[in-house]
Amino acid sequence: MHPSKATASLALWLHLRRRAALAGPAAEPFASPPGEGPLLIVHLSERAEEPPPLAALLRAMLGLRPGLRFAFTGTPPAPGTLPRDLAAVALPRPADPVTARALIQALTPQALLILGDQLPASLITVAADTGLPVILAEARLVAYTRRGSWRGAINRGLMGRITRILAPDLTAGAAARQLGARPEQIELTGPVTETRPPLAANEAERRALAHILAGRHIWLAASPTLPEARAALAAHQATLHHNHRALLILAGLSPGLLPEILAEVETLGLAAVLRSEDDDPASDDHVLIAEEDHEMGLWYRLAPVCFMGGTLLPGPGAAPRHPFEPAALGSAIIHGPLTEAHAPEWVQLDGASAARLVTDAAGLSRAVADLSAPDQAAMLAGNAWSVSTGGAAVLRRIADTVIEAMETRA
Repeated sequence: MHPSKATASLALWLHLRRRAALAGPAAEPFASPPGEGPLLIVHLSERAEEPPPLAALLRAMLGLRPGLRFAFTGTPPAPGTLPRDLAAVALPRPADPVTARALIQALTPQALLILGDQLPASLITVAADTGLPVILAEARLVAYTRRGSWRGAINRGLMGRITRILAPDLTAGAAARQLGARPEQIELTGPVTETRPPLAANEAERRALAHILAGRHIWLAASPTLPEARAALAAHQATLHHNHRALLILAGLSPGLLPEILAEVETLGLAAVLRSEDDDPASDDHVLIAEEDHEMGLWYRLAPVCFMGGTLLPGPGAAPRHPFEPAALGSAIIHGPLTEAHAPEWVQLDGASAARLVTDAAGLSRAVADLSAPDQAAMLAGNAWSVSTGGAAVLRRIADTVIEAMETRA
């Protein structure tokens, strides 16, 4: 055995011995979920800031194996997040090998799925020793790769017990390899992201407006703050110098902003039309103002370029909208650095070259000008669509891997 592997095995063995020595009284008998179908243990990381979209993953697995039962360990699933009539129980994480062995003997699972950045040592070791497939998904593992530490050696020992590692990104895959995982254990799937159904729109209205606006460059500012609305109007005024038929749509405005926005429109010498007055934009109108947000699906479909408000300039305004809304409907996205409201989604979009980051009003003007080129906007929009819909494919891949492992064992 390679010296590093020997050290890892020794570290894990000593760790589990200590856990066993510190174990309390024998656990109460473990309740099994109702039904006769195969059972999967799902460990949910106790370190996760945000839980993965568990319900969608469970539905994907149930679609492949109806009657599948679940035992959750670690963080209990949040109330109301599980599919109705799911055969499932929630149990504490077994902290020592004796408890883990009792759990597995009582439930007779077919596999162990670990979701998130936690390696439950007793559960992984006993499952592997029992011959259960162990699948690790949605774990980035960066915090586990401290070289030279005893804990690092324990984690390297655990990595050898895992059957499949579904890495959400290249960094996670590299971390798994650094911990000793073999390349054939690792598959790069992309991250699990929340999939959102596209916002609805009245198709007859979309066709009518598309006919009226044919040939015009349209861009949208979605739920901007007041400073952002002013910056968008200034950017649009600059756009009109080289594209006099361009149209800006301001939509999803916070109540009370309209008088100040109309004043800014007048100051800049722009012509605006209000959606609330049921007027369609004429050829010499520069701005369409849709105060409410109930037609946002319509505007995303009409505008090839969308600036997401609440991300650039703070101020009075509505809450920032989810970036996957325009991504799912083919709009190229511009945003600022204030991404806390939907930070994971913005990280994914920016990492996939699926959004344009700007840092000030001048940057917004430049981005709007650059994305008036159809090929530039189409490339950005295509990347964004792939990110916003990719979560479903990742969920399917995790489900396929788990069910295949269970069937192979059976």
